Amino acid sequence: MMNGIVGDYRMDDEGVVMRHFNSFEITGTEADLGSAGLLPAATHPINSSTVRVKESNPLFFQIPCAIILFLFQSWDFADHRAFKIAFSMEILGSSLSQRTLLPSTSSLLFRAAAGEQSSLRFLPVWERRICLARRAVRPPVVATMVLQERAVSAEAEEKPVRFKVRAAVTVRRKKKEDLKEAAVNQFDAFFDKMGKNVVLELISTKLDRKTGKPKASNRAELRGWFEKKAAKAERAVYTADFSVDSDFGVPGAITVLNRHHGEFFVESVVVEGFACGPVHFPCNSWVQPTRIHPTKRVFFSNKPYLPSETPLGLRELRQQELKELRGDGKGERKPSDRVFDYGTYNDLGNPDRGIEFARPTLGGEKKPYPRRLRTGRSPTISDPEAESRVEDPMPIYVPRDERFEEGKEEMLAAGARKAVLHNLVPLLLAGFCPDINEFKSFHEVDNLFKEGLRLKQSLQDQLLHKLPLVSKIEESSDGLLRYDTPNIITKDKFAWLRDDEFARQTLAGINPVNIQRLQAFPPASKLDPAVYGPPESAINEEHIVSHLDGMSVQQALEEKKLFMLDFHDTYLPFVDRINAQDGRKAYGTRTLFFLTKLGTLKPIAIELSLPPTRPGDPRANRVLTPPTDATGNWLWQLAKAHVCSNDAGVHQLVNHWLKTHACMEPFIVAAHRQLSAMHPVFKLLKPHMRYTLHVNALARQILISGGGVIESGFSPGHVCMEISTAAYRDHWRIDQEGLPADLLRRGMAVEDETRPYGLRLVIEDYPYAADGLLLWSAIEKWVDKYVAAYYPDADSVRFDSELQSWYSEAVNVGHADKRNAPWWPRLKSPGELSAFLTTLVWLCSAQHAALNFGQYPLGGYIPNRPPLMRRLVPAEGDPEYEYFRRDPARYFLTSLPSLTQATTFMTVIDTLSTHSADEEYLGERPDPYTWTADGEMVEAFHEFAAEVRGAEAEIARRNADPARRNRCGAGVLPYELLAPSSGPGITCRGVPNSVTI
Repeated sequence: MMNGIVGDYRMDDEGVVMRHFNSFEITGTEADLGSAGLLPAATHPINSSTVRVKESNPLFFQIPCAIILFLFQSWDFADHRAFKIAFSMEILGSSLSQRTLLPSTSSLLFRAAAGEQSSLRFLPVWERRICLARRAVRPPVVATMVLQERAVSAEAEEKPVRFKVRAAVTVRRKKKEDLKEAAVNQFDAFFDKMGKNVVLELISTKLDRKTGKPKASNRAELRGWFEKKAAKAERAVYTADFSVDSDFGVPGAITVLNRHHGEFFVESVVVEGFACGPVHFPCNSWVQPTRIHPTKRVFFSNKPYLPSETPLGLRELRQQELKELRGDGKGERKPSDRVFDYGTYNDLGNPDRGIEFARPTLGGEKKPYPRRLRTGRSPTISDPEAESRVEDPMPIYVPRDERFEEGKEEMLAAGARKAVLHNLVPLLLAGFCPDINEFKSFHEVDNLFKEGLRLKQSLQDQLLHKLPLVSKIEESSDGLLRYDTPNIITKDKFAWLRDDEFARQTLAGINPVNIQRLQAFPPASKLDPAVYGPPESAINEEHIVSHLDGMSVQQALEEKKLFMLDFHDTYLPFVDRINAQDGRKAYGTRTLFFLTKLGTLKPIAIELSLPPTRPGDPRANRVLTPPTDATGNWLWQLAKAHVCSNDAGVHQLVNHWLKTHACMEPFIVAAHRQLSAMHPVFKLLKPHMRYTLHVNALARQILISGGGVIESGFSPGHVCMEISTAAYRDHWRIDQEGLPADLLRRGMAVEDETRPYGLRLVIEDYPYAADGLLLWSAIEKWVDKYVAAYYPDADSVRFDSELQSWYSEAVNVGHADKRNAPWWPRLKSPGELSAFLTTLVWLCSAQHAALNFGQYPLGGYIPNRPPLMRRLVPAEGDPEYEYFRRDPARYFLTSLPSLTQATTFMTVIDTLSTHSADEEYLGERPDPYTWTADGEMVEAFHEFAAEVRGAEAEIARRNADPARRNRCGAGVLPYELLAPSSGPGITCRGVPNSVTI
């Protein structure tokens, strides 16, 4: 291929040069085309050969070169579209296509072609060569007269020709409408016919030379709204016809003005009729009526632009759109707004309800925390620093386009209906018969999944007089009153009692990210010894040496055989405040494990710690080891339950909520404020931000609020969020949140360049880590390739103003309390950018999935993983010890959550573990071919999707491998939490692109 200034050239095997255009080509010998001025250098003499013009249809026209030259002299061939019109006018006598663009003519070129030598110096080199080539052959006199006549006419008028293009606008309708929405839609359809319609306008990438503003089409009305008002399809396609000048260029944006009464959802716009082919505008946005937002909405085409590459016609619009998204930081946000700003977590409490509902503000010097999306609600009466709350079910502010779509809302509504039934009967039982609120046997726990909760006839008879609804619930909701059987007891009902299963879940359970290799013995605390006593653990060599398969402790350390689950420092500062609450008991715990020859772990010691009675006193420590008698067995089971309760709290408050929800929110808010929708990085991150802001807003409203589900269901109670705050202050580092860095930090892997991922797992059969590395590698390759396509060197990263503004704002405003930390990535090179983006994508997709979608399948059976403990482990001499010795099973059950606490918790995690039907999984996009106009990146994304599918196949193979005892064996659940695909519902698998629940 020869790249010329006026077009592209290719020479075939026979020496024929072809000049390529959008819809036709001119072929001839190199000499022919050189003479005709179609090659960059016109040095070939004219001969009698002919030039063949091939239209996009199979017709061929043979014309002499002289006629071609005549046409060149008549029209500026710099734009190939001029040739189509000139050719049709001179040879065929009619236009080949009404949609063909007519070029703006160059008076300089006409004058030069006519022989005006002085004009040549103002022309580009290639145009001078064309003009000189034209002079080499004198056309007939008539042709010269026509040329001069047309040159004078064109120079005088300089009028471009207008032509029409058409937009197809896809609008998604609601599946279910209430009466008000239906009435508004009918109203809009009627008034659309009367002129109160939707108006669109195309914006060019070019500036108008006269006005200095972007070129714009005429304003076109959206057609078909009235005619399709009764259509039942989920999507409706409307059209709009535009008239544009032939020098309009390529459309880069489209504006939409909604003069209806109600909002509507624009999914996409496709404009056809331009020589460049269809232009796609991905929208996926609600357009508000002018009575709410009087300004036009702007949607950009799918072509990505770095800020420095933005066409002149789009630069102002790019800045205006970002300015609108940032807002002014004032006032209360309305539901229809799409403004992104920052606020502190000052809305978790409600002091106006009473002092017991007041909660401290999270975010600031006293209690560092990430920032949330600002809502701007008025302060409470009791505390001007606290923001007034919006209680469920009233909607809380989320930018309109970030709210759940209808499919997600339907899933949550179904969960809410189910929750009402699951919670109502236990509350009735507890309210009228308090003694029924306790599990008296494991059989009663099992019955939740077999029969559901049943009201005794005598109790039902009493309730019928007060609540006639009760009998209806019993009659019509028999199935709904039963709880789904959690996966953890489907293959082996008693597996949870075994030590090997307790240990296996640290590697393949709900929270597989806290297990760490023990690198020094005895383990030591990092808390202030002046307050919390000596730092050394109470576990000594005598406690564990008999469980090390003949090894010494030092040998076990050197051979990487000892591991630990350490919740000592996380809980101990809060234990006194936890235990002071009614029905709450906790310890600071440490658990040691030994790696067996089979590659499985076994627990060998559990340390239970209470704070010193007075500062400086020794802690009340207690060490339990695997039992050798019946009493020891029940004490061991209680100790394991306390470890599981601490694990559940850290999982929910730190690893899940803090690290994959709260810490991601500032990066999402900053992305919408600082990165244009045209920015390549925004296009990369967009699927990984879906729904997260709405999920987090609902969490503030229902889950993490004062008296909410988390406080009610977990041992720390009202200090839950303070534990989360302390973890953020002391431990969160974004540079250690990527999977390889996290494994190395915990000692669960060592660097090894000979291995595929540059590291070797210390426990080879570590399902979370092994499967996670498959997905991490796929994400890393995809992001590396994407970043390399737009950032060839360090300067391109450093001088990307939007990218640097995004990162700077996320760090300095969104994570303001840690902005001075030295570990923040610098983001000054393609490698640093790629690594950072890979970490974000990992956290929003695979990491969140691993920590979320197993909550009910693996944690729904309360004895296996109690989120809350109500009794301490008894010791001889304690008042409760005799009760424990007489009925250890009952003591164990009364240590767990009560019936109402358990069923409320089960109902919530049931919803949290559910995939909605509209879920978009890793390797999927709703618009896989049109999300970007960059064809190479579309292809690269499909390669990424193929690698994700390959990872899924490998995970299935691993789950069938009997050598992998932590995921395959009698009664052992396969590990599928990182298997990328899933159907809707509770599946214990599936990796959505984003934090969607």
